[in-house]
Parts: sequence; C-alpha cells; structure tokens
Amino acid sequence: MTFRLLDAYVGWDPSGEPTLAGLDDPAGVRLPRLGPAPDGPGRDEVLPWFPDRRLAPAGRAAWYLLTGDAVRRRDGCSAGFAPVRSCGPQLREPVAVAACGHWLAVAGATGLLIWWREGDQVTGVAPGVRAARLAVAADGTVLAADATGTVLHAYAADGRPRYAWETGLDGRMEGIRFGRQGRVWLLTAETAGGRESVRLWSAQRIGSPPGEAALADLAAELPPSTLAAVTGDGFCLNRPETVDTDAGTDCFDWRGEPATAAQSPAAADLAVEGELNTVALDSGIPRCRWHRVRVDADVPDGATAEVSVAATEDPGDAGLPHESDWQLLPAGATDALVDQPPGRYLYLRLRLTSDGRATPLVRRIRLDFPRATSADLLPAAFREDPAADDFAERFLSLFDATVGDADRIIERYPALLDGRGVPGEVLPWLGGLLGLAFEAGWSEGVRRELIAAAPELYRRRGTPAGVSQAVRIVFGADPVIHELGAARAWMRLGTGGRLGVTHLFGRSRARMRVGSALAGAPLASQGDPYGDPLAEHAYRLRVQLPPTPGRRPDLDALARLVRSQAPAHTVAEVHGGGLGWVVGARSVVGVDTALVPLPPAVLGSAAAEPLRLNRQSVLGPARRGPHRGIAVGERATVGTTTVVW
Repeated sequence: MTFRLLDAYVGWDPSGEPTLAGLDDPAGVRLPRLGPAPDGPGRDEVLPWFPDRRLAPAGRAAWYLLTGDAVRRRDGCSAGFAPVRSCGPQLREPVAVAACGHWLAVAGATGLLIWWREGDQVTGVAPGVRAARLAVAADGTVLAADATGTVLHAYAADGRPRYAWETGLDGRMEGIRFGRQGRVWLLTAETAGGRESVRLWSAQRIGSPPGEAALADLAAELPPSTLAAVTGDGFCLNRPETVDTDAGTDCFDWRGEPATAAQSPAAADLAVEGELNTVALDSGIPRCRWHRVRVDADVPDGATAEVSVAATEDPGDAGLPHESDWQLLPAGATDALVDQPPGRYLYLRLRLTSDGRATPLVRRIRLDFPRATSADLLPAAFREDPAADDFAERFLSLFDATVGDADRIIERYPALLDGRGVPGEVLPWLGGLLGLAFEAGWSEGVRRELIAAAPELYRRRGTPAGVSQAVRIVFGADPVIHELGAARAWMRLGTGGRLGVTHLFGRSRARMRVGSALAGAPLASQGDPYGDPLAEHAYRLRVQLPPTPGRRPDLDALARLVRSQAPAHTVAEVHGGGLGWVVGARSVVGVDTALVPLPPAVLGSAAAEPLRLNRQSVLGPARRGPHRGIAVGERATVGTTTVVW
C-alpha cells in the first residue's frame, strides 16, 4: 500500500459524530443545512426541476405562466409571453399550472381544468378541486396535491378521479414531476425551529411507496429546465446560444413582461462551520514517514476548507492528538507535504467554514506514504546534514510531484481507450477518435460494443463480413447480403453454351435486323458499351434485415451504417422486414380452435381404387425422362427469398 483514500466510496473513517453532511455522497462532504433535513438539497438547487407553481415548463424553451385569471405561453421563438386562447370554463383565481407535451392543466377556484393541444380542446373538468401543486403525465394523467399534507390525487384526462395516494411523507408537497416509465418524483418541505428544509423522493409508479433520492439521480433521468432564478418581482430564464443570439438570461415580471429583475441573494440556510476528525489511520509501517496530502475540493467565495494532520507511533487511548501536535496545511493548498515526525498512524482533521450561503465541497483526500523522493538517489554525502537533507527532500518533491502526475497520466492513458470502462459522456469523443459516427438513438451499450469491436471492424471493412458484424451489433440481427454483380446473367448462352463454340448469328451470316430475335436488346446512343457488363449490377449490394417482433427497423439509420462500412465505390440498398407473422389472432385454443391432423393425400380418380400417401408410401422418380428425384426448397431462405401467400 502506497496511499490511502478518504471519500464516499472508501469511507471517511470519522471519529465521533462529525458535524459535516454528505459522508455517503460521491459529490463530497459539505456543511449541513439548518433544519430537519441537513443532508437535503437546497430549494435553489432543485429550482430547475421544481419551479414556482405559477410556472410550468413545456418542452424545449417553452413555458406557461399564470397571470391574474389568464394563462400565457412563451415558446422558443418568441421573446415574450402571449395569452393562451383556451376553450371551456372561464378561469378564476388560478394557483397552479402544469404541462407535458400537448397537455395543459390548471387548478384554481374553477376547479381542475385539463386541455389538449395547448388549450384548443378541453378534455376534462374536475370541479371543486383546490390543488396547490400539479403534474401531468404523457398520457394526460394529472397528479394534484393540496396546500397542506402529502396526499396526492390522480385524475384521468377526462377529469374523473382515479386514485388517492397516501404517500406517508411528512411536511407538505412542494413539487411533483413525472419521469420515465411512470416514475414519480416528489419534493417535500418541512419546517422546524423557524427554518425550512426540502427533501427529494421518488416512487416507481403512482401508489408505490416513495424512497428518498439524490439530486444526481433526478438530474440523470430528467434534464433541467432553463429556469435560472425566482424572486418576488419575477423570474429569469437561461437563453442558450444560437446562430443569431448569444447565451444569456432573459428576465420577466409576474405579468410576463420583460424586466431587469436581479437575482436575489441566496438564503443563509447553511451552518457556518463544521468539522470531521478521522480515527488513527494505520499505514502498517513502523515509524512511517508520511509523504503528502492531496485534496480534491471546490471552495467558493466566502468559504474556507482547512486540513490538518498529526502523526504518532502509538495512538493509545488518549483520543485525538494535542492541539500543538497538529500541522495545518497552508490556506488554499490542495497538495502539501506532511511535516510530521515518523509514526505508524496519522490523524486528519477537516474544518469547513462559510457565510451560510455557500458551502465548500470536499470530494476526496489522498494520503501518500512512505516518503519517497528523488533525494534517495543522491550520494550519501548530500544527506549527511539533517537540515540540508530535509531541504533537499522538500525541494525535490516539487519536481517529483510534477513528474509523478505526468507518469500517472501516461500509465492511465490506455484506460481512456477502453470502451467498457470510460463514463458514458466520453463515448462520443472516443468514437470520434476511432472514426465511428454514432447515431442519436443508439444506446450506451451499443456504443460500447462498437468501440470494443472497432479493431475487427476496421480489419474487415469493405467486406460482407464487416458489414454484417456492424449491423449485428447495432440492430441485433444477422442481415442477408446479396452482391448483385455475382448474380448478373450477362453472356449466358443456354445450357452448356460456351463462347467460341456458340455463334451469335444465323446461317445466312446476316447482320442483326430490327424484328429479329436479338432485337430485344436496348439500343443506347450514349455511354461505353464495353462497360455495360460492369455498370449494370456490378459494385451493387442489397442488405436485407429480417423482421423484428414488435418494431420496425430504422431503414435510414441502417442505410447510413451500411454506407459507412461498405466500400466507397459501391452502391447499397437496404430492405427491412415487417412485424413478422401473426397466427391465430383473437383465437382461444380449445374453445374456438380445433387441432386436427391434415387429411391424407389421395392419388388417382374416384373410379379407380384410391391410393393414399401414408406412413409406408415411397415417392420415386419416373421411369422415363431424366432420373431426377423430388427437390423441396432448393436455394430458398424462408423470410428472405420466399413469399408466403
């Protein structure tokens, strides 16, 4: 062992009860929040997913806004909010709005109103529903929460109540979102000691028991909206960079009019200080000289992160070292030498301070041991003086650290080319490095398999085997590849005809005349006639994909994939199977379906004695004519070259 890590994966090994939060969070340890949920996210952190109840995201850069007794909408092309001309009952005192795709739902004094096509068609009205929070699913299902409590009510798209969901959570519901495959994300708020804390929960589906979730899980499933800030005077939306405009922020008041609303300062809801002390970390080396401490942290303005270490040979039962034994690393230093006497054990203390608005985030601390520098390679004469020896070690360690970091980058560089080990975000870059163009719809598993197969694909590139392997990886099926040039019938002169023996003219040795048997050939006045046998069907191939149950293949993506793997001088056409065969639709075996054997075949007429093909019947060739047996299904592939009528 040459180093020791302190993080959420290996563990922080705290001594006693730490006053920091996030010890199990890979994002890092941080100052706790004041209130009943010290580990929960802040309200400003979840704002892009759970906006103010008067706002509702609706797709890319589109938003709905409640203003008075009206609903306004802003799409990605317009600069402001325009009124929505909704049909149905008149809105009165709306308090919450939600949208998903073409669905729109508003709750107010009128009750719950549900529209389709952004208000063009009313689909449901639930009078008497006084909801404070709403969420709409892709099928039009609406989840509504009261102003107090965490009981949710589900309504169908026509307004009929469907389900009352007792979530069993404390506090009140501050936000509802539908995720993928019916998952429901919930945000609850609790107040204790005059301070409010929020918690994030997720449930597999409506009615399932919710479990506490992390903000990183929500961000991985749902992309954040463009909402940047919400104040008492208005709100601000992030503006992405386009061809005509630069990236920035657009602010509006609560009437939907453009404004210059500034972001309000973050609330001071964090503890101003926190501390974590570790137990005695064992190096396993008697009189070990601990080498260096490296800290991976983010420290915002107005916050500090202090790291102190103390070494000892015998931890004993005295607890933490004396205050005078601690070595405080320089302020702001993320890489420092351990200037402690030799000792097998090392204590570490982490102190975080803040103004209550922003917290330091310490992801990992690495402790290297024993001390090994390039000074060990110097002659003994350079190390006789203890003071000079100490200076030489500390001086040379600066260069050793730089060289060591470069060596580790070189050692780990092959891992960047491992398609099965890199994060998913690196796959497009790695694919571009290898010359692989990924389609947007390809899954992460397909991309990793393509990267792993890249050497074999390049080795077989331009061959039918290479095209077949690429199609198999992406579409999960073996294609049938026909090279049309090999099947062309140029200069085929009947059975047994050979050039030099068969003549292409009659006995009169006359030229070909219009109306003769050879006049079926087309007469072309352009091009090279000697190149026709090569241009017609040569360098052409046909790729046929068998049918996939339940879905049709994307032929455009298949064509692009085949073009990238086939030779550049070839022309490829692609075909895909349908949805397969459906046998016995709406049939119930044993009720309206009879399973009986086929009737035996009968050879002969009714007058003659019938001959039935049965178990001991033999079919042989005829006595006259070519002695050839019966051939069934020669050169036929079911589903590819066979048509079922």
